[in-house]
Amino acid sequence: MINFRFHLVSLIAVFLALALGVLMGATVIDQAIVDGLRNRIDRVEDQADAEREQNSELQDEVERLQSFVGDEFAVTGRLEGLPVAVIAPRGVEGDQARGAVDILQTAGAIAPGVLWLEEKLHLGDEEARDELADILEIARDGAGTLRLATWDALVGRPDRIPALIDAGFVEFDPVGDQGNSFDPATYSVADSRTVLLDQSDASDDAEALVESLMSELVAAGVPLVLGEVYQEEEDGPLQGARLAVVREHAELRAIVSTVDDLELTEGKVATVFALADLPGTVGHYGLGADVDAALPPQ
Repeated sequence: MINFRFHLVSLIAVFLALALGVLMGATVIDQAIVDGLRNRIDRVEDQADAEREQNSELQDEVERLQSFVGDEFAVTGRLEGLPVAVIAPRGVEGDQARGAVDILQTAGAIAPGVLWLEEKLHLGDEEARDELADILEIARDGAGTLRLATWDALVGRPDRIPALIDAGFVEFDPVGDQGNSFDPATYSVADSRTVLLDQSDASDDAEALVESLMSELVAAGVPLVLGEVYQEEEDGPLQGARLAVVREHAELRAIVSTVDDLELTEGKVATVFALADLPGTVGHYGLGADVDAALPPQ
């Protein structure tokens, strides 16, 4: 027979067990809730930090662009009366090349348009090589020799340019009032500062034309800015990759200025300032590797 004392002790034990169970359960639940809330707070704080960083970057970008809008007008007169030739292979975006000419004209340069190097200059077939040899009045030879003769003509014999245009080897693209009244037969590259354009996603053949012509311009002592119109693409080349031929070559780096963001207003502005500094000061500008600054110091 269970006495009253034993019964009382048993009841107390049961209630204590229940109380302990409730307390432990509540503690576990409360801790889980706390952990969950802490995790949520951490995520919110991380998201807030990311948004603050993004907002800061956007604000910096706005301020940078606003400053360059002012700089675009500040180029006025920087190249007053100076002849500037703009040359590009097909594959460079036409609007970007013409935009570069626009800002050169704003700076006061005599820059009538873009001289395009057409795909026919790749000289992939014998007929094109024979035709070019006839225009240049030289013996028929390999593609490399014929291209060098073409560059000699562009630099020293502008009177041959109309024939090269008629045959489809080059084309002159007039820009603005200067272009409308310009005679390509007077396109004297030898007496001009020159902007030679390339584009990050243009063909290897286009890049070869640019490098070949650049060598001729350097040999002729033409003050030169080599520019890249950069087009970002997945698994594409890094910004400035087309300019590595200069930036990674000690001798050329000291002779040829480069700009790797001609697709942006600031790149076009940098080109104006870089041309104004030539031939005395050579620099490398933009957003890619091996640059001196985004913009030439003023």
